[in-house]
Amino acid sequence: MSEDVSRPRPVVDTALTEDAREDAYRWAITAPHRSVARTEELLRSKRLREAWAQLFWVGLTLALSLGLAGGFLGMVIATISLVAYVTALGLRPDAARWVQVTGCLLGAGALTITPLWLFGLIAAVPPVLTSGALFVVLASTVTADVLTSGRRREPPADHRDRVLLPGDISAADHGLLVDVQHTIDRVVDARVELAGADTLDTDRGLTVLREQEWRIASLLSRQRELRREYLLRRQRATTDRVREVLRAQREHLVATEEHIRARVEQIVEYGHLVEAAVTAHREWEQCEEAVGALGAYAELRVEASLLAEESPEVAELARTAEAARRVRDESAARVHASATGLTGISA
Repeated sequence: MSEDVSRPRPVVDTALTEDAREDAYRWAITAPHRSVARTEELLRSKRLREAWAQLFWVGLTLALSLGLAGGFLGMVIATISLVAYVTALGLRPDAARWVQVTGCLLGAGALTITPLWLFGLIAAVPPVLTSGALFVVLASTVTADVLTSGRRREPPADHRDRVLLPGDISAADHGLLVDVQHTIDRVVDARVELAGADTLDTDRGLTVLREQEWRIASLLSRQRELRREYLLRRQRATTDRVREVLRAQREHLVATEEHIRARVEQIVEYGHLVEAAVTAHREWEQCEEAVGALGAYAELRVEASLLAEESPEVAELARTAEAARRVRDESAARVHASATGLTGISA
């Protein structure tokens, strides 16, 4: 994963409804630095310029083919361009559904009619008109796609105040919020791991942690603003008396940071306990599995223990083999004696 683990995720006020929180979070991760309307306007303008540039080159190629090679090549080029575009359009997740369906129908129609026209199975139409019609269909599809793709719902205006982005928090404090969010991730994983077990109330834990996440993020955001104001006053201070008065603000900021760190440490400790609970649960499951499978091992051992006793069948085989060995030894001795006798006679 390419996610930056040192940068916190956006945080949404837990007081919102679940649907509103999802909309606000989706907006926060897709357009964190500018308004959604402005972003979409810029993206559509850029894509529109690129699309019309693409259409220009397709149109130029089509015109050259019609002028130099005739209508057949022009029909092939126009059809291939339209089919290729609507195929890619159908695979894009950000395209409007009705544009995808319409484009696919137009592409299928062009793919069906062109061979019939080429082989003279339908009434002949001047190639310039046919190729031009396909090009107009392509241009209309491209324009509709560019103008409708990638639209997102912008959350209501009051929801912007209920979302805290990483930029709303000082970079020096990102680690605190990241620690809280990592703990939330651990509990989410634990809920999956402990599914069906009553050993840990992960639902309640996630509710509390998300409330704490929003509370801590809100404090860090306010601390960032107040710290900035303090540093600005400190920089502008002209006398020691002014700096002495500002010392109280600094003390409050330091105390606030200590309180937040203490709460984050408490949350992180809870995360470690959750991990320990998951490990213990996994250990229990593995022990239960091992004990449940023990019967098969015991049965295997009992069956194998029968082999330790002397088998009459094997003993009979051994006696037969011994008898065969003695017969072979006696035969070998007789052959050896005969061979020795023949050697003596020859001498």
